[in-house]
Amino acid sequence: MNKPIIVSLTATFVLLSVISVSAQKNSSSQTITAKDLESHVSFLASPLLEGRKNGEEGLEIAARYLASQAKLTGLKPANGNSFYQPYNLSRKVTDFEKSEIKIILKGKDTLTSNETFYNLVPTGPAEFTIEGEIVFAGYGIKTDKYNYNDFENIKTEGKILLIMNRAPLKEDGKTSHFEEPGWLSEMNFQIKLSTLILTKPKAILIVSDPKSGFKSFEESNSGIIGYLDSELSLKGDKEKTPNPFMASLPKVLFIHRNLADQILSRSGKTLTDLQNEINNSLKSRSFEIADTKLYIDTKTISKDLTLNNIAGYIEGSDPVLKNEVVVFSGHYDHIGGTGDKVHPGADDDASGCAALLEMAQAFGSLRKKPSRSILFLWVSGEEIGLFGSESYTRAPLFPLEKTVADLNMDMIGRVKGVADSTDQTPMSGPDTVFVITDNQSKELIAIADEIDKKSRIAFDYSLSGRGHPLQLFSRSDHYNFVKKDIPVLFFTTGLHSDYHTPGDVIEKLDFGKMELITRTMYEIGLEVANRKTRPVVDFPFSTWGTKNK
Repeated sequence: MNKPIIVSLTATFVLLSVISVSAQKNSSSQTITAKDLESHVSFLASPLLEGRKNGEEGLEIAARYLASQAKLTGLKPANGNSFYQPYNLSRKVTDFEKSEIKIILKGKDTLTSNETFYNLVPTGPAEFTIEGEIVFAGYGIKTDKYNYNDFENIKTEGKILLIMNRAPLKEDGKTSHFEEPGWLSEMNFQIKLSTLILTKPKAILIVSDPKSGFKSFEESNSGIIGYLDSELSLKGDKEKTPNPFMASLPKVLFIHRNLADQILSRSGKTLTDLQNEINNSLKSRSFEIADTKLYIDTKTISKDLTLNNIAGYIEGSDPVLKNEVVVFSGHYDHIGGTGDKVHPGADDDASGCAALLEMAQAFGSLRKKPSRSILFLWVSGEEIGLFGSESYTRAPLFPLEKTVADLNMDMIGRVKGVADSTDQTPMSGPDTVFVITDNQSKELIAIADEIDKKSRIAFDYSLSGRGHPLQLFSRSDHYNFVKKDIPVLFFTTGLHSDYHTPGDVIEKLDFGKMELITRTMYEIGLEVANRKTRPVVDFPFSTWGTKNK
């Protein structure tokens, strides 16, 4: 055969091969669509799943859905013949059947309360006994700026203080007499604690103020109840040693408004009466509740809880590199509900779960699979302490030394709204996504940036790093991979004002934006999986604190 013809034909075949691979990449990413993303989120965030709380039936339904969808996309089960990777938690909870709250009137009559409570200090379930006289201390505020002091004319040392959350309100019941926005927050007890502790009480009981519309902390701050109503650890871990400093502090409890009114009954006032008097006069109405003592005796009980990660993979095509794996991760649990209110968790993190399914389908559609294997990992236990990802990195389904990178997604479906304007709710715009890292691997970041140049989505690294006040770098499942010296990229559209509330609904998601983010993450994963060498880890976690960045 004529050599020029051979060269020409060879060049033609190479060109056709390049065009074929390029077309394959483009067509595979095109299988990721806003419509399909919406379909998956619609199921995962539906009322049927009741907020996908860890340990409840809704989470099990979600797990079955993800496993079945993983199978339909062609993923292989990663745990032998199963998509499930079970792990066990030890869960210590307050034993309310054996715990007691008694209101002792004149040392004779006793009222027993059946209301639940939550411990802030010590944090989580603990065994202790409190008994003492009770002082109503208004909102528990002392501020010279507003000439307001709830502690004047009362003795607090050694007493049990009963205070309302938030601060004095104006006539409309919605705005505060105090200008700073923090006074209206349901988390504003954080502002008060240092002052309260300095008054040397035996204990502090915090109750939601009547104007808030909430009767309990469970209603007003359901997002962090998971951290307060139980103490969790992976089965077999040693029980945490109590912090001596915390043990020296007064006990701090969140109580139900019904209990507060029972405590106040001897005074002839309700909490509503007292709040109205303070709000109208902007004067303290603190007083010792005469002839009344409170007795609290708490007991705990430990239970085992079994949860599941869902894991499926696509085997790599290279005979050597297929033993290495690129991980895509996201959590499928959420915080459940409060009363008749369900927290759907459409963005947190049904959005990430849907993206994983769509990427799995896209990788599955490739005629030639990536050189390295791809693991799709849906973890549980994120909302209660990143336990699912921690359990995986302790008992990995692929060796950690063969794990090339983790690309994690958590809340990727929202666009900045009117209410998303504070330091606590940083949000990205319609064409931007936050990418969070800490420069573990400059090469991995460079790969991502090169892919981003071809995408309509712009990367914003402004929330990155261990030093950022919001600490997002350590608040999602990628962090357990970080601790194993595996480089990560964490994708999120930000912390909107509906975070951990019933307002995190599917109607507020931008599926067009989700499509762009998912396609871009897919392309990054595909590039990492096909490179001849794995990204260099030039700043591994194991060196942190031993050398400068």
